[in-house]
Amino acid sequence: MIRLVHIISCLALALALAVPGFVHEVVAAEAPPSAFDKMSKAERDALIDELLERLSAAPNEEEGKGIERTIQALWLTSGSPSIDLLMRRGLDALGDGDYDRAYFYFDEVVTFAPAYAEGWHRRAAIHYVREDYAAALKDIEQALRLEPRHFEALAGLGVILEDLGDRKGALDAYRRALSLNPWLSHGKARVAPLELEVEGRGI
Repeated sequence: MIRLVHIISCLALALALAVPGFVHEVVAAEAPPSAFDKMSKAERDALIDELLERLSAAPNEEEGKGIERTIQALWLTSGSPSIDLLMRRGLDALGDGDYDRAYFYFDEVVTFAPAYAEGWHRRAAIHYVREDYAAALKDIEQALRLEPRHFEALAGLGVILEDLGDRKGALDAYRRALSLNPWLSHGKARVAPLELEVEGRGI
């Protein structure tokens, strides 16, 4: 297996993402580090497990965010050059705010790579923008069936459930996301008022 220290050295090439609410604002839609392309799915999964352990124990936000970006880059690695190309084009469109074009590419990803969780996750974001919550939930649930460790999909599930008025379900989803990634953007800020509303207390 590729050593973790080598993967961390690839951070400068990793995808940088910000996560305001549910929809991702693409800062740089670059390809994942080439080292990830050479890894088998089993190797990527094992590395993600190790990185998640390090993420939950990260001593500060800077280190946590660095590990987070590496995990995001691993999730974006489909193992197929053609699927990776469709994802890059979809991310470019998402970064431009062209949601129709982004949907086209993410829908193609889901069609041709139904076992690739990130395609479902990204298409769910477009459904959410279009206020098609039923379709967004369906895609998020499929993403989580394929990748139960996906803290961004869990946070997205929380946002959707909160919008639909399911405060308890939203709180549970946010907590599950934060248990995987304590440094998740806006995570604690969303949990605090829900705890007060659902349980009658703050953090």
